Amino acid sequence: MSQINDTRMLEMMRGTPPPTWEQTCLDLDKKLADSRQYVTELENRLRALWDKLEYERKHYMEQVRRLEEAGNNLLWNFCPEYTSDFTESQSDALKQWNKAKEAKP
Repeated sequence: MSQINDTRMLEMMRGTPPPTWEQTCLDLDKKLADSRQYVTELENRLRALWDKLEYERKHYMEQVRRLEEAGNNLLWNFCPEYTSDFTESQSDALKQWNKAKEAKP
């Protein structure tokens, strides 16, 4: 306790008074405002990244859908119907393609 009083006395003698209760509250209030500003900036960055990710996801899903359609059309042009001319592997490939299409949600 005596050491604390000695430290305060030295500060007062140097011309640096200890902070008042008001000053301490103002400092804490400023730190809190700075922290809130920082959190707001982080939220905005996160929201921007999420929007960018969502846009890219939709873009690539559209590309996948187009490739599926193109592959489906190409397959049906190659194999317009089941005929006895199909090799066993062609027939199996067509059956697997149809099964995968039906299983897709």
